[in-house]
Amino acid sequence: MLEKIMPEPTSDIYIPPFSGVRLVECREHFQIVPVPAMKVMHGYGKIKASQATIDPEDPKAEPIWDDLRPDEDVWVVMEWYEFEDGRKIPGDMCFMRPECTEDQVRNRLDDMKGFSSMTREELLGLTHCFEATDDDFQYIEDKHPNYQDEPDPSDTENYDVYHARLKVMSELQPKTVALIKIANTTKDPAKRKFVEREAVQSYFAELAHYFTEKEVLAWQRSNPVGTTWMCEFGQVMREPRRTLDPVNHELALNWLRENYNRMTAKELCNSVFIRVWKWLAPGFKLTADFIKKRRERLGLTTKRPPGPSPKMA
Repeated sequence: MLEKIMPEPTSDIYIPPFSGVRLVECREHFQIVPVPAMKVMHGYGKIKASQATIDPEDPKAEPIWDDLRPDEDVWVVMEWYEFEDGRKIPGDMCFMRPECTEDQVRNRLDDMKGFSSMTREELLGLTHCFEATDDDFQYIEDKHPNYQDEPDPSDTENYDVYHARLKVMSELQPKTVALIKIANTTKDPAKRKFVEREAVQSYFAELAHYFTEKEVLAWQRSNPVGTTWMCEFGQVMREPRRTLDPVNHELALNWLRENYNRMTAKELCNSVFIRVWKWLAPGFKLTADFIKKRRERLGLTTKRPPGPSPKMA
């Protein structure tokens, strides 16, 4: 069975079926993303030695072992993603020589399952044990997206940041954001599922300018789009491309992460300018008053006590 899951060269674009959309925080930005309808599977079996290559996705990749016949059986321990439409896509793989015992293979499978079950926080903790690269951090981002749930209103700071980020994203995807808010307050599972599926169609329609023609066709094969949202897609295409405001995005992204909420107005203005100057229009002057108005519109409240900055005291 695992032979059927091994990667095969193809020029087709595959877009999986999605169950909903979520706000996600990444290292340098946040965005709204669709959530694949899938489950993670693990197993082991045998494949031909010619399939056990350095890069299974590259049809020209060299076999790992040059002392085995191409048709000789070797072990493979594999993680794969099984999507709602039945499509299976391989994830992590470990090839083992034919002389390995099945007990050794099972032990390797248990190790893979254990690693796969680690949380995002546990994986990030491991990065302190070695010199982690950007690829290592990207692996964690891909494996465990940092989805953002609506915080409890009593957690004022994080609650305000979450809703500030939704306000920022509404510049690009207003109807999708509205549906996320409805889903957040919908307790009935069936009704919530319906709203989340609507949000998937809204996501597609409101990002019309950002899809290629092939992606549009592939999307509709896995995620059928109703008449209303196809009309919305057409309306968005007739309008100028929507974009995010870099100042608003920076404020909502780093309000707590960079302690913007504890800076003086001047410190905040300087810090934001350093990060966004390359996206500002030539000659645009970023002032402390401008930043104050923006953060107030986003609902971000400063926590800095009155008086001079500690650096200047």
